[in-house]
Amino acid sequence: MEHVAAQIERDLRAKYSHMMVQWYEAVDWAEPLIVGLLVCHVLLFATLFLTRKRLYVQFALFVAIVTLVAFAEELNKWARANWQLIATQRYFDENGVFMGIFFAGPLLAAGFFQLVLGRAPSRLDAAYAALTDVA
Repeated sequence: MEHVAAQIERDLRAKYSHMMVQWYEAVDWAEPLIVGLLVCHVLLFATLFLTRKRLYVQFALFVAIVTLVAFAEELNKWARANWQLIATQRYFDENGVFMGIFFAGPLLAAGFFQLVLGRAPSRLDAAYAALTDVA
């Protein structure tokens, strides 16, 4: 079975790796839109972690995440029509690839992260308590 999986991986790499490199090189990583999205996602993950024991904050963040993901298609349509206002390149296409990779995908990952954090207390909780109990 591992041999089959390895063969599929090799085939996919041979077929699509050059496209991924072209896509990576086409993105302006210093673009304020890209930097802003990445910073917002990092801040969201940090906020989710720091507020993991506050039920109402977590609920509000979850509702915000779900709402943003639900409106991602409409946001993509608006951004496709008005890309000059928010970016220097036309990132937004009909299929919403950019919106999925840079906007909705990380939000879905944040929602999953939030669900995982909601499980039973972990060693991270003990470490966090030890750090915050400085007298």
